[in-house]
Amino acid sequence: MQKRKVTYNDILYFSYMLKSNSYKPLVLILFCLFGYSSESNANQWIQKSNFGNFGRHRAVAIGIGTKMYAGTGHLNGDGSDEWYPEWWEYDPATNGWSQKADFIGNNGNGDQDLTAIAIDGIAYVGLGQFSNEEHFKYDPITNVWAQISDAPSASFSNTDPFVINGKGYFPERFTDSLYMFDPILDTWTNIGVMPTAVGHRYGTFVVGDKGYFKRNFLFYEFDPVTLTWTQKADFPGIAPNNNIGLSQNGYGYYIGGYLGWGDMYPEVWEYDPSNDTWLQMADYPFSSRRWAVKAKIGDRCYIGMGTNGTNFSDFWEFDALAGVGEFTIENFKVFPSLADDYVNFVSDNVNEYEIVVYNLQGEEVTTTFATSGSVRLERGGLASGMYVYHVVLNGEVAHSDRFVFK
Repeated sequence: MQKRKVTYNDILYFSYMLKSNSYKPLVLILFCLFGYSSESNANQWIQKSNFGNFGRHRAVAIGIGTKMYAGTGHLNGDGSDEWYPEWWEYDPATNGWSQKADFIGNNGNGDQDLTAIAIDGIAYVGLGQFSNEEHFKYDPITNVWAQISDAPSASFSNTDPFVINGKGYFPERFTDSLYMFDPILDTWTNIGVMPTAVGHRYGTFVVGDKGYFKRNFLFYEFDPVTLTWTQKADFPGIAPNNNIGLSQNGYGYYIGGYLGWGDMYPEVWEYDPSNDTWLQMADYPFSSRRWAVKAKIGDRCYIGMGTNGTNFSDFWEFDALAGVGEFTIENFKVFPSLADDYVNFVSDNVNEYEIVVYNLQGEEVTTTFATSGSVRLERGGLASGMYVYHVVLNGEVAHSDRFVFK
């Protein structure tokens, strides 16, 4: 018998009825007859705790190890210009922020439009509007900042460097050159001219061992072995300025942007390097903005802060997999359905999800998490009988069905 598709609201309704004694027989009949399958409503964006202090823009963020660090930035929404040296740590495990040692550039008076990269567990931050060519490193283990060698130019501010194989690559605006920073030698090397004018805050990202840079609608790939740029398919979005560049799961992404100063768009575009094509994804769900920050922790991507006249403090995690590989029953397996000691849950196209299990009295009896597409639910002390499970993605039920422990 073909399984009927149900909506997310259907599942929530039947889940509610399952917990109600008067409706249990009806719900069990529905589960047994239809064996629920649903279209995934998994959100591509997951809101996280707000930044540790008030909102701002032209700040900076970076992922180091398993944590994210963010701070500095500018505030002019109260009629005066203010800059901040604050530095905060975000822990995804607790979804919480803790304040760390202030950034020491510009004599500790704060800065904006800094550059930030992370290599081998150390952050390299500086080259801002006021720190100019000054460059600093931050050790998250000791919570200590130290000044290192100056950059060869004061025109790196408001650009977006990238890292490949332990080297930092910095677009420079005065001569439109690309410089390589070696953190071990603490040296800078001019490795050639950029393929187009650098401009202000045009996003970069890295996929594999290649770097990518966009200026307006022109888009280029950088090979660090040959030190050459290759023009790729033009960016097809509406808003070509101030886009956030990120990468995840072997794809690149440009997020947001503006045409004119007030014409901000929540577009999300995915780039596939394997065939040089672009795909438009769902718009981001939060307020449109410019001068936001980005960071990566492993393959987890974050965007936050920025302004549209209001200075924001919110942070969001971007889950590209929810859009690229949405949950479908055709790609989901549960076995054995009549089990002795365990039940396996396997998804071919979604890595992270939660399994919530209920007994026939509507009581939640156990929960387990998949982090790489599959998870084994051990029986433990569960009694013999039928159980109902929900597959939960980003807080929403994507599928429900049942299994039996003998």
